[in-house]
Amino acid sequence: MIVFKTLRKHTLSHQIAIGEQRRWKKKLVESAQTRLENRTRDSKLDKLATKLKTLKTILSIHQLLSTRKRGPFVSVQLMSRWKNILALNVHMGKFIHKYPHVFHVFTHPLKRNFCCKLTARMKYLLDLEDSVIKQCEFDAVSRIKKLLLISQNGSLHVHALRLIRRELGLPEDFRESILGKYSSDFRLVDLEIVELANRDENLGDAAVEKWRENEYEEKWLSEFEVKFAFPINFPTGFEIGKGFREKLKNWQRLPYIKPYERKQNSHALERFEQEIHLVICLKI
Repeated sequence: MIVFKTLRKHTLSHQIAIGEQRRWKKKLVESAQTRLENRTRDSKLDKLATKLKTLKTILSIHQLLSTRKRGPFVSVQLMSRWKNILALNVHMGKFIHKYPHVFHVFTHPLKRNFCCKLTARMKYLLDLEDSVIKQCEFDAVSRIKKLLLISQNGSLHVHALRLIRRELGLPEDFRESILGKYSSDFRLVDLEIVELANRDENLGDAAVEKWRENEYEEKWLSEFEVKFAFPINFPTGFEIGKGFREKLKNWQRLPYIKPYERKQNSHALERFEQEIHLVICLKI
């Protein structure tokens, strides 16, 4: 016993002599940051998000190039000033040279400086997109109608539609070419709010209802399994934790209020979840 006390005193005196301090490890508190760091990563989704971000940057550069009055090209030196506008974290010249199939860099014949313009292949794809959007005009009208049907008061701001214009497959001048053209379906209020002129009951069936019918008829599943279910597919490499499948199966059976139904006793959270799924289905 005397030996242990002597060793303990010797150890404490040694720690004090060299200035060593013992600190207790704090218990980790779960927060939004820790949940973000420990979340399950989906590599395919991350790559897709990166490609979409790059595509949006290229389309923004095309929009800036189209506003130039002197010609369909601009000097690389001037494009370097667009870095802050486009929120690029790399040099503009490096971004241009990374995508030679989109941007063509050449030397100006008179000024002898480097200039940039879109390639013929990229121009063809942009023209092809515009032609496809014009051909799918009736589908765009149907998407706007469905969005107005699930809104709280049957109206939406035109600016809100403009923010998701590409996702909905709307032309750039959709305010005149669609909202103004189909005046029998849409009505503009104060020039910035659109509402339905008449309610189309044929659009009251969500796309997921057709999927449920196919699951019930083709796979011989019970009505209890598919009545409130949604199609879910896991990407390759997705990590599934213990008990996750059971929780997901129980969640698929939870009843909810359909987004097109107008009921005062509907729960806000249930309606919000189903409207998110419906908006995702409406995107092209």
